[in-house]
Amino acid sequence: MLALSVGVAIPAVVTPAWAAPEAFQIFLGPAARSNATQLTALGRGAADASLDGNRLSINGTFSGLASAATDAHLCQGIGIGVPGTCTTDLTVSKDLSGNISGMVTLNASQLAALRAGQLYVQINSEKAPPPAGNLWGWILIAHKIMEQDVPQQGDWFLPQYDMPQSAEHGGTHPLKPKSDS
Repeated sequence: MLALSVGVAIPAVVTPAWAAPEAFQIFLGPAARSNATQLTALGRGAADASLDGNRLSINGTFSGLASAATDAHLCQGIGIGVPGTCTTDLTVSKDLSGNISGMVTLNASQLAALRAGQLYVQINSEKAPPPAGNLWGWILIAHKIMEQDVPQQGDWFLPQYDMPQSAEHGGTHPLKPKSDS
C-alpha cells in the first residue's frame, strides 16, 4: 500500500514487465468444395501472426492463384476447419501472387476465439469469390514444421488439441506436463 501525506492508503499499482508477443502461424490452402471449384480455388500461402496485447499483426505471402486476388479478411468459425463469418478487412495484393497483411485490434470475444483456433484468414479471388473464397488458413500457435518425408520425433502438433482454449483441449486428450523421471 502507498500512503499519501494526508494519511490515506491506496493500493500500489504494479506494472508487469512487457510480455513478449505471442507467435502464431497461418498456412493458406485452397478452399475447394466441389469438382467445379477445384479448378478455380488454387494456390498456397503462409503468414506469420503476432499478438501483442490485443493487437494482432498478420504478414505473409501467397502464390499460384488461378485468378487475381480481390480481397482478404479475418474470419471466425466455430472451430478449426469450420468456415464462419468474415468481417475484418486485411490488405492483399490484387494479383496471382503477392502479400497479405493487416493489423487488427481484437475484442475479448475475438481473443478467446484466437486461442480456441476459431480465427482464420480468407483470400478471395475473381474466380473464387466469397463466401467460399480461394485460400483459407487457420491462425494456430507457432509450432515446429517437419520437412516432407521426414518422420517427426517426440511430441506432435495436433491443432485441435494444442490450441489452449479449443473445445478438445483437456477434454478427450488432456495435455499433461512432462515428468522429469
